[in-house]
Amino acid sequence: MKKEINEAEVQKHNHYGNIFSLLFIVSLIVFVPLVKFLGVFGIIVWVALYAVTFYYAWKVHKVQKENDVSTYKEIVAFSEGKTLDEIQKQREIGKRPYQNVIKVLCGAAAGAIVVGIMFFIFGGF
Repeated sequence: MKKEINEAEVQKHNHYGNIFSLLFIVSLIVFVPLVKFLGVFGIIVWVALYAVTFYYAWKVHKVQKENDVSTYKEIVAFSEGKTLDEIQKQREIGKRPYQNVIKVLCGAAAGAIVVGIMFFIFGGF
């Protein structure tokens, strides 16, 4: 029974993660074209798209929190249906504060680079 519940949680995590990833990439790519071609209406469309993206990010985070999964190693093990032993788990708990900062910085940098490239391609607003 525990294995079935775990498999259902893994499938839910992977499903939400795939949707989030797709929406995140689309929201990064379409921002500049929407604003360039649709103006204020384009911003409204993008905010709606980003809200849906944020919703799926929240769903992924909720599944991770319910299953006490936070670091990269824990997430990979969880998405493959595996668990970490107690020593590995304690080591990963010690890494959490650092990895959260790195995740935010990498996400912000990736977003800025993609928007910058789109800005360059479409020649600004």
